[in-house]
Formats: sequence, structure tokens, C-alpha cells
Amino acid sequence: MLKQHNQLMVTLLVLADACAITVAWLLSYWIRFNFLSVDPTKGVPALMDKFLPLLPLIVLAHLVIFYRVRLYRPRRAHTILSETRDIVKAFFVVVVAVVVIDYALPETNKISRKFIATYAVVGTTCFALFRGTVRAWLRMMRKHGWNRRSAAIIGAGRSAQRLLHALERNNWTGLEASYFVDDRECENEREVRGLSVFGPLSDLQRILEKHPVDSVFIALPADLAHRTDEVLTALQTSMADVRIVPELNPIYAMRPNVSRLDGIPILSLRQTPLYGWNAVSKRTFDLVIGSICLLIAAAPMLVIAVLIKLTSRGPVLYKQRRMGLDGCEFDMCKFRTMRINAETDGPVWSQREDSRRTRIGSFLRRTSLDELPNLFNVLTGEMSLVGPRPERPEFIEQFKHEIPRYMLRHKMKAGMTGIAQIRGYRGDTSLKKRIQHDVHYIKNWSLGLDIRIMFQTVFGVWFSRHET
Repeated sequence: MLKQHNQLMVTLLVLADACAITVAWLLSYWIRFNFLSVDPTKGVPALMDKFLPLLPLIVLAHLVIFYRVRLYRPRRAHTILSETRDIVKAFFVVVVAVVVIDYALPETNKISRKFIATYAVVGTTCFALFRGTVRAWLRMMRKHGWNRRSAAIIGAGRSAQRLLHALERNNWTGLEASYFVDDRECENEREVRGLSVFGPLSDLQRILEKHPVDSVFIALPADLAHRTDEVLTALQTSMADVRIVPELNPIYAMRPNVSRLDGIPILSLRQTPLYGWNAVSKRTFDLVIGSICLLIAAAPMLVIAVLIKLTSRGPVLYKQRRMGLDGCEFDMCKFRTMRINAETDGPVWSQREDSRRTRIGSFLRRTSLDELPNLFNVLTGEMSLVGPRPERPEFIEQFKHEIPRYMLRHKMKAGMTGIAQIRGYRGDTSLKKRIQHDVHYIKNWSLGLDIRIMFQTVFGVWFSRHET
């Protein structure tokens, strides 16, 4: 019954998509030849001459491509943003397909490049809005109890209870937990978080026959992982969808991701967010904003350089070895704030009051202006505008044994500022708190988060009294 219901929904969605594509195609024709310039020698082509005869082939091409990019798979657990991203990718392929179709047509039936460009924009926008509206409507209906799916959770431990909380918090998915199945039933614990607990696990097949559900989540604790095969064997006679929720200690997992290699599922626990378009967007952001910042800071940097030269002996700039993305070392460039030979006895942790600083050095540290030359590291790709502050290898060798998860911060490119800095953890402050904020940043990274941190740095931190 569940499969038949899903097929009906897919059929309705395909028909709705065909209508949306038709509307977008006709709307593009109207916009192109009513609001954009037209060659007077050619005039406006009739809708019936080229565009309507081509429409069935265009619609078919769209639907085939949408199917191939999996836009018709169940997406209850996906966000609208992720579906919009897939739609943009699909329409990129679609536009290429339209160009190929147009190229294959006789010269007299070809459509203009301006129309194809118009359709690329109008079609993507209309279809994304259409799918977004459908998703929003379905979410609203599911929240009101329509089109909901029942689920059983195998296990009643920490992972199972976290899953229950996630399902309750995201009720737009339409998945509703009905009960747990666990050996706790044998211990007279028949309810967990308001849900019944049936058991034991060895009676799973009988329990599912008596209490049928649409989905089964296997969320066994680590000490019962060896019983997964037993559970899967019991599920062979059930029509329910089966999903496995591995128990991962959040201390060791950062942005976990499942990929496939030759059909083998692989769970990655420590994956950097800087891959694919994420890496391109962050690097573009660094180059554009970094260049603008360098132009704005050029005059102040020149003044600072002159003051350093006039008030103390030695070079204006100071290079210090730091560790960045994936443990790669680089020379971080800063304005010199210490006297010559200040570290003859070896690296020393920065302190608020330090007699080794130059007369202007204390001011530069207090205002963080000594970090402006970091912009050169940003433009060369060794650093980013936003990210965990890089540390010296000598200190890292010590910290990685003393502070849990310290090395996770090197899964992101080092930054001039970061979430720890805007929250006051700079200089002689708690290292553990800084690491917690750095790991939180990496887990939740987005370009929008970088922009917010940049604004808060400029308006709230840059002239603070905390030192780095």
C-alpha cells in the first residue's frame, strides 16, 4: 500500500512538473519578445511556428533529466535548500540539452540564443519556486497529520532517544515514531520518553506483525551492534523501509558523511567542509573581500610600517611559523610588536603585559592591527578571512595531548578571525573554550556564517581590549 501511494504521488508530481515546465517555457517567450530587444529585420517569431511544436520534446527532456538526477525520490528528510540546489544543477543540464536539441534542428527552425538564456533564468526560478511551494504545502499538511508515516525504533538507548527527539523536532518529515523495540521490556521498563517499549529483540518479527509500521530505524547501542545481523534477518519478511542509525560519539564525529566507493558505503567522521563548490565559494569570498580589505588597509598599513621603523630597530614585518589546514605549516606575516631577539630562549605564550614589546607594539596588539599583514596570507591561499586562529607547531605538539579534539580545528583553513574571537576567547583565555567554538564553527560552516563573523569582527571585536 505504501509503495502504491508513493507511485501515485510521483505520478502527480511528474504531471505537475510538466505543467510547470510548459508555463515557464511560455512565460519565457512572453518576456523575451515583449521586454527584450528584437532584431527588426527578423521580427517576432510566431509561437506556433517554432516554440509550441518543440514544447513536447522539451518537456520530455526535462522529465528524463529530473528523473536521472533523482528529483523524484522521496525527500522527506531533505531541506528545501538542498532540493533547490539539485534543481539548479538539473536545469544546468537541461539548458545544455535544449542547446543540443536546437543544434540538431534545421536552420529554419532554430530558436534564438537570447531565448535560451531567458529560459535558463525564468525556468530555473519558476521551477524552484514551484517545488518550494509544493514542499512547503506538504510540510504544512504533514504537521496537521496528513500523509504521515509510522516508524519503529530498534533500540532504546542514547542514539534511539536522540533519533526520537530529532523526529519530533522535525515533524515536517511526516515520520512519527510509534514504539521502541528493545530488551528493556524484559527488565519491566515498558516506556521510554512516552513511547512503549516492546521486546525482546529476538521477538522482533512477531512484534512487527502485530504492530505494523512503514519504516524501521535500527539505532542499537554500540554494545549491541553485533545483533544488527539478527535484526536485519528478522526484517526480511517486513515491507517496511529500513534505515540504520549508527551510534557515534559526538566527540569523535565532525560533519559525518556517507559516500560510496564501488557500491561500498563509507562513513566519513572527519570530513572538511571545504570540498567542491564549498571550497570554490570560500576561496572566491577570500579573494574578493580580502582584496577589498587590503586596498582599504593599504594607507593605515603604510603609516604603521613607518611608526614601527621610527620607534624601534629591526624589520617592519615579522614572520612566524604556524600550522593550518590538514597540518600544513606556513609563515604567517604580522607587524613586528616585539623587540629584536625577544625569543632567544624559545617560543613563549603571549601575555597581556609583556616588557619585550616595543612602544607601539602594545597598541598594535590591543587593537589587533598587527594582524593586518595576514591579508597577504589570505590572498596567497595559506589562510582564510574566517577560520580557527593558527597556532605555532611547538605549542600544538603540547596541546594535542592535553586538549581533547584539538587537532580537529585543522580540518578548516586557518583564519584571521573566527567564532571564538568574536565571543571574547582571544589571547590569554580558555583554550578548551576556544577549541569548542572552533569545532562548532567547522560543524556548522556556511558562507553566511563567515559573513556574520566578519561583520561582528569589524564592528564588535577589532577595537576590543582582548589581545591575540
